Amino acid sequence: MTDESGAAELPRRVAARLNLLFDVIRPAALQRPWSSAEIAARAGVDTEYVDGLRAAALPPEDVDPQIGEKQRERLFAQRLECLFRTRVSPRTGKRVTQTEVAEALKSNKQHVGNLRAGKNNPSIVLAQKYADYFKVDVGYFSAAPLSAVAACFGHSKDFLVRADDDPYVVQAVANLRLLRAMADRRVRHVVGRLVDRYEAASKEAVPPFGGSA
Repeated sequence: MTDESGAAELPRRVAARLNLLFDVIRPAALQRPWSSAEIAARAGVDTEYVDGLRAAALPPEDVDPQIGEKQRERLFAQRLECLFRTRVSPRTGKRVTQTEVAEALKSNKQHVGNLRAGKNNPSIVLAQKYADYFKVDVGYFSAAPLSAVAACFGHSKDFLVRADDDPYVVQAVANLRLLRAMADRRVRHVVGRLVDRYEAASKEAVPPFGGSA
């Protein structure tokens, strides 16, 4: 449950925990932290929103904004467009196209295009088909911005907004810090081994003083 009495502290809480997620949960393929822009693309939100969350720069009411009915109608189109921008076709190695999606879903390009443009709203069944095709949870298409950002790291919004002394938050933060410590130790171990190998190789390659070059 959100600590409503501490609403003024919400931006700070969210920033601290979100930055911890950025620091600990990294894409294996990149070997570096996610950028705000990458998470924004995955979540279907603006980069400025993610930057504002991380900097605790948003007013409390904008940290977890309420989604009105008109906004909800546009949300599917925004999230679908995000998937088209960020997903690669396994067949071509390029961005997925409307033609590919239409063929896979036994639809037509115009209908797919209308959904992307927000001209039509899908049924629950159709939304599930799109979710299955893009391998996302169907809730992705309707999740509020903060929930969508948290989901990128495998967490719920509750982790970001609950009070600091909430048992769920305390345990989750402890787990993340443990993961970070373990990762740091592994990195130091690997770097140490590389330095040892480099120094050993250097000693073998450089002749002793007075020796022949």
